[in-house]
Amino acid sequence: MPEPEEKRSNQTLEPGYRGYIAGVLDCDGAIWIASGKYKGAPKYALRISVSNTRPDLVYWFSEQFGGKPHSYKPKNPKHKEQFTWSCTGTRARDVISCCLPYLVIKRAQAILALEFASTLDLGLPALPKSHQAMRARIHTDMIELNKRGNE
Repeated sequence: MPEPEEKRSNQTLEPGYRGYIAGVLDCDGAIWIASGKYKGAPKYALRISVSNTRPDLVYWFSEQFGGKPHSYKPKNPKHKEQFTWSCTGTRARDVISCCLPYLVIKRAQAILALEFASTLDLGLPALPKSHQAMRARIHTDMIELNKRGNE
């Protein structure tokens, strides 16, 4: 997939587009904190994605915000090809910030994501322990919000 030439800032998107973005995230999107380990220490990353069987939706998100579009062929030949757009970090923060007033279903996840994003780009050589603890708490809270089922 070609890399988009221009990315819009949040300020250039009209409220109608912001509402559209929120609707897509609410229905076909995901907001989460990915976790892993780096040199034995926990590492967290803010991520968002949109998945759909229509490539034009994924390309539109990529054109607006950058990020990476992908396609996946299902194992079951009866299923349609899946297209996914994703982004991380400050780019994810910007997308969430742009549509937060319009989110309904994933509003709580978005608020947690923005709290997490407040620990990004601090310009410090190392992340303070208080921020590390905050990230761990937010990660746990996000897992709880994103749980499937009735439990």
